[in-house]
Amino acid sequence: MKHLAKGGYRKDLKQYFRSKMEANYARYLNFDCVRWVYELKEFEFYKIKKGNRFYKPDFYLPTADFWVEVKGYFKASDKTKLRRFKKYYPEEFKKLYFIIPNKYARSKANGEVMQFLLDDLGVGLNRIISYKEMERYKAFIPGWE
Repeated sequence: MKHLAKGGYRKDLKQYFRSKMEANYARYLNFDCVRWVYELKEFEFYKIKKGNRFYKPDFYLPTADFWVEVKGYFKASDKTKLRRFKKYYPEEFKKLYFIIPNKYARSKANGEVMQFLLDDLGVGLNRIISYKEMERYKAFIPGWE
């Protein structure tokens, strides 16, 4: 997924994004006239003294009142943050959706992502969105990378 991980400032969005997937998701939301805020809030895990003590979801959609995490893959530290977010902020976790490259892909890597989300975190399939499905609209969305 390295081709999706290029961070940088996007002139068309007047904002820095950590990846192409995040920037393209913002463009997709703009195209669909959905209000969004990038990295609005950082959640702190007060009882944790070392390691991953904070988590900041990628997007907040105020009209829908939910969070979105855009991930090409999950590193061990990402998994820890999400487990802690679920434990310490269960009501906010219930409002967290995930965008992954392709939730229908038949690959070992995708299987591991889906297993983590479905089995480990207990996320429903309806809260997992496939980036590949959004890519169908890239010809209509200005600036798509």
